[in-house]
Parts: sequence; structure tokens; C-alpha cells
Amino acid sequence: MLCQFTADATGREVIAGPVEATSIGNLIVQAMALGEIKDLTEAREVVKCSFPTTVYTPTETTKWNMAYETFKKIIQEG
Repeated sequence: MLCQFTADATGREVIAGPVEATSIGNLIVQAMALGEIKDLTEAREVVKCSFPTTVYTPTETTKWNMAYETFKKIIQEG
């Protein structure tokens, strides 16, 4: 829900990675320390190719834009 809300509120596509990102990150850092993965760029590519991602496309942008305009009015009045 948070990813979809973020996409809607920003009007930008959100790409969410693996749920177990902390564990995967730890594994990748260990592989880097052992020299199996040379740098952060390669590490990101390994994760990208190894785990599925979910793409959230903006759908309710009008509602979020209206809410933002209301927010700005409230802030200006305060």
C-alpha cells in the first residue's frame, strides 16, 4: 500500500525490490568482502538479476494533487 500511495502521490513509477532486502544486503556485502563481487555496481546487478521486483504505476494522482492543494492552503493560512 505504501508503494502504491508513493507512486500516486509523486506521479512517478515506484520499483520495489525484494522483501528480504536486509538479509540479501548482508549476503552481498559478505560476497564483496570475499572478492566474489567486485563493487557496488556489480552487487546491484546481481540483486537485480536474482530477485523479482514489483512496479507500482501512478493511478490516483488527481486525488493526491487535490489533497496537496488543500494542504498548501492550510499551511498558507496558518
